[in-house]
Amino acid sequence: MRRLYTEETKLKIIEQIIILNDDSVFEQIENLLDASIHRPTAAKLTKQDLVKRAQQANLDITNKDVKTQESAEKLSNSW
Repeated sequence: MRRLYTEETKLKIIEQIIILNDDSVFEQIENLLDASIHRPTAAKLTKQDLVKRAQQANLDITNKDVKTQESAEKLSNSW
């Protein structure tokens, strides 16, 4: 059964890392974290991509296809 770590356990681990002075252990921790945390790779945008996005944004504004600040905040609160 997988254990769910409490905030207290996480803080204890952080405290132990703070007092740690072993570079090889730091490297192991870093490698473990890198392997465990799946971060999406950032896509690089070209100048052409940015221009297309700006043109689309201008078109959306012209067509009044925009959202209010309030509706954007409501949407982001649901994430």
